[in-house]
Amino acid sequence: MSIKVGNIMSILLVVMCFTGLSAAAPTVTGPFGTPAKIADFTEGGHLETDFGVNFMAEWWYLNGDARLVAYDGEKQDIGFIVVMSHQESPIFIQDGTQLSHLLTFYGLYFDDGTTIFNCTETYVPQAVVGDYIALGTPYVDYTYPDPYSYDLKRFNGSALPGYNLNYIFDDLEMDLFFQTNIDKTINQADQPLNFITYGNSYGTLHGSIILDGKRYTVTQAEGYMDHMIPIGDRPFLNCTWPMSMHGWTWFEVTTKKYQAVAYAVRSLDDGYENYTYKHLTLLNKHNGKVLAEYSGDNITIIESGLEYESEYNRFRPSRVTFLTTDSYLNVTLDAENVVYFNQSKPDNIGFVDFMAFQPDDATIKYKGNIEEGSAFYEYLVSDWGLIYPLQLK
Repeated sequence: MSIKVGNIMSILLVVMCFTGLSAAAPTVTGPFGTPAKIADFTEGGHLETDFGVNFMAEWWYLNGDARLVAYDGEKQDIGFIVVMSHQESPIFIQDGTQLSHLLTFYGLYFDDGTTIFNCTETYVPQAVVGDYIALGTPYVDYTYPDPYSYDLKRFNGSALPGYNLNYIFDDLEMDLFFQTNIDKTINQADQPLNFITYGNSYGTLHGSIILDGKRYTVTQAEGYMDHMIPIGDRPFLNCTWPMSMHGWTWFEVTTKKYQAVAYAVRSLDDGYENYTYKHLTLLNKHNGKVLAEYSGDNITIIESGLEYESEYNRFRPSRVTFLTTDSYLNVTLDAENVVYFNQSKPDNIGFVDFMAFQPDDATIKYKGNIEEGSAFYEYLVSDWGLIYPLQLK
């Protein structure tokens, strides 16, 4: 297992080793636009052949905590998530043609506790997936293939100039710009899930959102974005990335000064009880400086208020606390306002991800200083994680 957190230059070294992509084009990186002689190929898309595996997934995730203001003065406080993703594997085949699986979804969390979630997916021949997702580029440019031109779903850009989201789904229309002013971080593990994540941990959002035909200006908006790539390195036909683990916990908590980001993965043997992989980072959200970083046995995870989601035959906690052994850092959040990303499959290769937003009262306690803020949280349980204990009997 390896854990790496660093600036964009160290990320590039990792990616170049993985992909062998050329980095000759000049670019600029860092919060002050300092020149660099290599391009940031962590931004663009990949295929499973880039990693020499039978299965890979990849997604670009953006969330936001915002106040919406309409022309007539109406105000709404919302949280939202938008994900653009694809999966690549020789198991996606039809009539001898390998396919790419493309999927996008969003979740909205309103201040009255209601939520909206929508998802759509499709398949295209892998030979033309580059027409929809820029591959091997120093920028992301993902346009979901939609038969109706007015249902545009596109995410494009890169860290220094910023990212644009143009996203239409039924009665929702987002026209947003995300700008980060801090260096990227990286989170990587080999076991129990082989993954790498490039994070733009904090930034601001601008633009507009149309809900049910009414346009709102986005104000007082903070966001988080990451680009995650889990790969499945199990034998063929059992190689999907969810089959490597029981599940995961992820969160980001943002307060006035701090941002805490956590990744924790449960192995198949861990079940609901333990986490083989644990990593917690605390940053100064204004400049991206890493204030504290912990991993493994230096973190205690306390999950309480266990709820049984009968529709999905899974448990999930309603409160989560990450404590560090030196007692310097304590992060606590509640998971009550939830949307359900259900990718459970009859052949047990999928998962259900419980995705929550807490608009306030999530807490970060660091060296005696306590701040409250918002939190986005995920608790994923794989299909294989449910049946794995039965295989042992």
